Amino acid sequence: MKKSMTMIAVVGLAGCLVMSGCSNGGSSDTNAETSSAETVQAASSKQPETAAKYAVTIDDGQVTTDYAGKPALLVTYTWTNNSDKATSFMVAVSGKAFQNGVQLDSAIVSGADTSASMNEIKPGATTTVQQAYVLDDQTDVTVECTELISFDDTLIAERVFSVA
Repeated sequence: MKKSMTMIAVVGLAGCLVMSGCSNGGSSDTNAETSSAETVQAASSKQPETAAKYAVTIDDGQVTTDYAGKPALLVTYTWTNNSDKATSFMVAVSGKAFQNGVQLDSAIVSGADTSASMNEIKPGATTTVQQAYVLDDQTDVTVECTELISFDDTLIAERVFSVA
């Protein structure tokens, strides 16, 4: 126990020494710091506004049945990869369906090519994918798409389907 506490203290001290080496050494030249910060801020504000990484449209929704015979909604999406790397819909976009404010479970339906959402597409390419959701009842379904990894969960696309 005593050895592990000593090791923790040594690692902590080493971290402090490394971090103190990163300082400007107490230099009184605050203009250098200010001008550096202003340069970074100006550079970031001058960057051109880029389009969203992914463009998605929710094209169609068909009521069908899943493998267990439960009613399901098969949604067709068209998406464009505007990023600079090849990626798949499954990795880039989060498609969710809601009924009565509650997220629906994914469904497995026959005759749908739901595996296409795993296929990568190159930057600038557009393709169509499908996802299915188990329906809870006959109320309207709201389908939403957001970027899978995002800090603000901004909607890329949204559509309401009547399943009655």
